[in-house]
Amino acid sequence: MNTSSVRKLLGEMSIKQPLRVYSMVKYAAIARGDAEIFMKFARAGYKEKIWDHAAGVLIIQEAGGMVTDAGGQPLDFSRGIYLEGLDRGIIASSGAILHEKIIKAVDASWDSSNL
Repeated sequence: MNTSSVRKLLGEMSIKQPLRVYSMVKYAAIARGDAEIFMKFARAGYKEKIWDHAAGVLIIQEAGGMVTDAGGQPLDFSRGIYLEGLDRGIIASSGAILHEKIIKAVDASWDSSNL
C-alpha cells in the first residue's frame, strides 16, 4: 500500500492528520487515547521482531483496543523471534468497531490495487 492509498483510506474514514512517531510509543499513544490508529505495512525482506510489539499489544488490549495483522488475524508470538506471516502488516486501533472498519477499508484498497 503506497502513501497516496493510505491518505485516501484515512480521508474516507474521516481520520485526522497522521502523526509520525519513530518508535513503538505509538502503542502507548493509542492506549492513552492520544491516537486512534497505528498502521504498519509490511516491507519486503523485513521481519518484525516480537519484542518490538508484544508489550504494546498487551497495553492496547488492556486499554480496550485491538491489534491484529492487516488481515484481521491476531498476532502470533509463539513462533520464535519473528512475527511470521505478516504479508500486509499490523493494525492497532482504539476499539473493535473502528478496527473492523479499518480492516474492511484495507481489504478493499488491497483488492483494488491488484497486489
